[in-house]
Amino acid sequence: MTNYKSSDEKTKQAFEMIEQGVKDVYSSDSFKQYLSCLSRFHNYSLNNTLLILAQKPDASLVAGYRSWQTNFNRHVDKGEKGLMILAPVTYKEDRLINKVDENGNVELDEAGSPIQEQRQVNVTRFKTTTVFDISQTSGDPLPSLIHDLTGSNNEAKAIIQSVQSICTILIEFKTETEDLNLMTGAKGYYSPKEDKIVINKDLEDLQIAKTLIHEYAHSILHKQTDKNQSQREIEAESLAFVLCDHFGLNTSEYSFGYIASYAEKDFDELKSILNNIQSTAHEMIEQLEPVFKEKLHMIEMKSKYITPLEMEQMNHDIVIQVSSLMEQYKDALNDPNVSTSDIHEMVDQQIYDVINSKLEYSDQTFLFGNNHDYYQTLRTICFEAFTDPNFDLSKNWFIENSIEHRNYELFEQIAQPLLTNDAYYMKYATPGFMDLNVEIIDENRFAMAHNYELNGDLMADPDIEFTVDKDNRLLYPQSYQQDNLQFYERVDGDPFRANELNRFMNQWIHNIQEQKYKVETVYTDEFELSTKENPSGVRKFCKEHGIAKMAPKSKELER
Repeated sequence: MTNYKSSDEKTKQAFEMIEQGVKDVYSSDSFKQYLSCLSRFHNYSLNNTLLILAQKPDASLVAGYRSWQTNFNRHVDKGEKGLMILAPVTYKEDRLINKVDENGNVELDEAGSPIQEQRQVNVTRFKTTTVFDISQTSGDPLPSLIHDLTGSNNEAKAIIQSVQSICTILIEFKTETEDLNLMTGAKGYYSPKEDKIVINKDLEDLQIAKTLIHEYAHSILHKQTDKNQSQREIEAESLAFVLCDHFGLNTSEYSFGYIASYAEKDFDELKSILNNIQSTAHEMIEQLEPVFKEKLHMIEMKSKYITPLEMEQMNHDIVIQVSSLMEQYKDALNDPNVSTSDIHEMVDQQIYDVINSKLEYSDQTFLFGNNHDYYQTLRTICFEAFTDPNFDLSKNWFIENSIEHRNYELFEQIAQPLLTNDAYYMKYATPGFMDLNVEIIDENRFAMAHNYELNGDLMADPDIEFTVDKDNRLLYPQSYQQDNLQFYERVDGDPFRANELNRFMNQWIHNIQEQKYKVETVYTDEFELSTKENPSGVRKFCKEHGIAKMAPKSKELER
């Protein structure tokens, strides 16, 4: 579980990060590129601005057809209708005008009438032309201070669920087509009139979590306020950053640029705003934290890879209790009218009754309803305890029936000297297949790989690192690498990847035995052995360390 921050000092540091982050935005190259880009957009008159908004209320950045191509490397999408504006046109025209002297006085003829002369003058008239909004174009992205947040993790999901739990007003998740207010590109909004929050549900979880806190802050601070838009947005986004930071999410790529776009380099005003909302941040954190911890725990439990040892520790007593309760149904085993599925239902019901009978089984109750691997494993063991007359309640059934235990035993059959630390590296070979290398890389951590050379480089195909629990005889794959596919994957507690690698490891070791791999090289702290130089020594070593079937054959046997 993430060690999220909890002290007042950490919150204070988050506010200081905002100030520095906004300053960094203003001094960055991206800010210069942003200003350069904005300078290429025309400043339209009030009349033209009103014309544009009347035709497209969500218009943001507009330019002419050619301007989009030449200045921004974008093109107008096929079928888009231009927005009509008035464009000034200046041309020259010959006109008779009064002649003036050097002092600007009109010259008169003898009759006292103004003397006129013909001159060319500039005349301005207006014609209609069309422009297009950025939403009507495609091409290179424009420089931006704000970068959308992508990705998902357990903390983001927990924040979303926590705000939903404590928020007393309506929260809706909608698409742009379901709510036209989102068509402007808004990630979400708070409506004081309807007192509700709307979030664009097409966003990724990290962006949704940040936006939800932003709009939740609006609902707390700005339902009735005379603050200007800049102050409102700085307050809401600053609270979003501080709270996300507290709960382990980094939203600086979005938040700092967003705040900078409203702060207008007024650092004194920014500092004043941040100081004024620190108490609100503390209150929101105190309200959210206990809910967040609970939600995060449940999310992690739901997707957790539970080791056989953990299963044993959590459920040993539960199996005993369920087995005792199932004694009353023993006659059902011989009843032809009772099917296997009927027995499974009876077992499920007894498990449910046991785990709901005590508060200490709250995690088991949640897992039984939400973690498929846990559910299947527990009900299988309980079913076997009821149906198998030889089932021994004193044994560690979750450990002994696990694939992690079977893989440990398989690995022991081919590499026991590594498990006993009587060797730290062993190489195996068999005709027609790549050599196999197994070595100790850390305490109770091993690497096993098929290797080949490519352009002088040693390539793995594949390479698996794994750890072992020698006391409980369990093997846990940790990572998988295949160089020719440039593929690398870590388990990191993911149950799907763990199950996938457990099955692969099981099949791999079976294949090693079936393909008749034999020990070719052994490295120990005292000596080195190889079949090339000392085949009898290798055979003796294998026999003395419990892997006689992995020993190379003698020449007599080969003949």
